[in-house]
Amino acid sequence: MNTNIHRKGSILKRVENDRNFFQTLGNIYPISQSVSITESDMAGVKIYWMVPEKRGNTIIVYLHGGNYALGGIESHKGMVSYIAEKTASTVAFVEYSLAPEYPFPIARNEGVNVYQQLLVQHPESDFIFMGDSAGGGLVVSSLHAILARNIKLPKAVLLISPWINLKCNTESYKTRQDLDLIKRQDLLDYAAFYIGKKEEFDPSELKFDIFPPTFILVGNNEILLDDAKNFYEYISAIQKNTKIKVYKNQTHVWLLTDINSHKSKEALVDIATFIQGGF
Repeated sequence: MNTNIHRKGSILKRVENDRNFFQTLGNIYPISQSVSITESDMAGVKIYWMVPEKRGNTIIVYLHGGNYALGGIESHKGMVSYIAEKTASTVAFVEYSLAPEYPFPIARNEGVNVYQQLLVQHPESDFIFMGDSAGGGLVVSSLHAILARNIKLPKAVLLISPWINLKCNTESYKTRQDLDLIKRQDLLDYAAFYIGKKEEFDPSELKFDIFPPTFILVGNNEILLDDAKNFYEYISAIQKNTKIKVYKNQTHVWLLTDINSHKSKEALVDIATFIQGGF
């Protein structure tokens, strides 16, 4: 018993330290000056509305990255504000409950519940589900649950550097290990915090018969490169309007650390083009 208590304390201390660091990513650059951010509550979950001065009829439901255990509005406000601005879309940023205190399926259910309520409150809007890293995996899990509940699917899906395979056992986890910012062992640790050893909760194990139009963005230096490629191969056989773009010499969620780089600006244009494409 004492050993278990000590181990749990060590895990929580590590997570706390990682959270403190991860939050600082949101201070690398300021939010877009043309985007307002207001806090709200929906389905018992804290959400943040990011509203650009010029906006259309689209609402992006955004699920943030951070190993299912880190991050929130403070870490992602800069990057997501520029996504809102460039796409002329309102963003509903979901600050879901974090592991290990709140393991699977809590975050997934919160995302689905928020989306379901948004559908009721904004029936005239077009919805996009979007996520980066672990948020990408959470998008996939949420869509599986949406289908199981017979809820209307979003119009499209966007995934930036998605972490789909929680077993972390494909080739790029080895070949890109020295090129990327994130490390395989850290991901394995956090996957265990989130789902334990239950593979049926792994997004890469989920099966789909239908899927919305999808755009996947990934850097070619990422250990998650195969996650993106393998998911593209699977979904493109189901949904013909699926595309992937691999950005040269980019590491994990490169827009988060430098929104003004050439490749980040390119990605923002690509995201906006996809959303405005009409499917």
